[in-house]
Amino acid sequence: MSSYIHVIYTAAIIFPMLAILITLPILLFSYHRYGALPKWSIFMIYTFVFYMLCAYFLTILPLPSQSFVRHLTTPTHNFVPFTFVTEFIKYNPFSLTHPGTWVAALKAPTVIQPVFNIFLTVPFGFYMHYYFQRSWKQTILFSFCLSLFFELTQISGLYGIYPRPYRLFDVDDLLLNTTGGIIGAWGAKILSPILPTKQDVTTRTMALSRNVSPVRRIAALAVDWIIISIVSSVFGIFLKPDWIGTAICFVVFILGFELFTQRTIGMRLVGIRIVDLQGQNASWIRILIRNLFGYGVIGGLYEVIGRLLDMTGTAPASQLDNILHWVLILSFFLLLVLVDLLIDWFSQKHLLFFERLSGTDTKPIK
Repeated sequence: MSSYIHVIYTAAIIFPMLAILITLPILLFSYHRYGALPKWSIFMIYTFVFYMLCAYFLTILPLPSQSFVRHLTTPTHNFVPFTFVTEFIKYNPFSLTHPGTWVAALKAPTVIQPVFNIFLTVPFGFYMHYYFQRSWKQTILFSFCLSLFFELTQISGLYGIYPRPYRLFDVDDLLLNTTGGIIGAWGAKILSPILPTKQDVTTRTMALSRNVSPVRRIAALAVDWIIISIVSSVFGIFLKPDWIGTAICFVVFILGFELFTQRTIGMRLVGIRIVDLQGQNASWIRILIRNLFGYGVIGGLYEVIGRLLDMTGTAPASQLDNILHWVLILSFFLLLVLVDLLIDWFSQKHLLFFERLSGTDTKPIK
């Protein structure tokens, strides 16, 4: 049992890093398709990913050393079905007429191992049948394929990393894992009356799509700046200093797209556009003012404060007080900006300072 807990603990450590990698694609897909975040679907996706991570680690961990595996002489495969039944009959201490053996029988490897292999894929069957809405036949097939993937991973010595398998390829595992998938689908069928249907989740989500949430705008911003970072890094090979390439990319991918199409690539992916306060296409002057105050003020404050803090390490003592005063003043204005952003996070109808000054807003693309 402690080994299982250790594996789940390992998965819990790695999962946040995996979650960071999949969060932006999930946000883009959800906003592009629904215009909002279906919270129940997001919860199901993340728990499914965490479950799959745990299931995979349970089949490969703990990892032995190369020298240990090289000297193994244990069997590498079992192609005889229902061997777990014969092993139970042969080795399990269970005796129907001796109740004292019942607890020991349940704790024996001949019971724990088959039960573990069944329960390993019960959640998979549940997710397949309930969330992914697969049929019974598809759920059985996918459960078998998942089990086959685990067994091939084991018999390949973790894809050739090890000189030979360090775990047994067992045809019984295919049978037991597939049975677990069937049980999970059966459980999903029983629980379906008390669980939200996909149609219910979609309906509630579409009702929220009329509001542009801060997360939706952050997702668009992230896409735009990932594109700018990639392209500007290529420009940086030929253009020095590096900020020239970044400036060119900003003009093209932010200003250019907003001026000519009312939305950047990121905005297009999440389904929003820039409008004036009457809901019409914003004029070019409003877009310029929006970017001037948005990127200019926020980016400028960070840049100037950063440079002033760098100066504190080399500035003479006579200038240090003045530098710190300016840092304090500028930090106050930056705090006001952060408060404005915080208010926007919790308010559905709040305009950010650069939106109020430019008379612009963001609206969903119909």
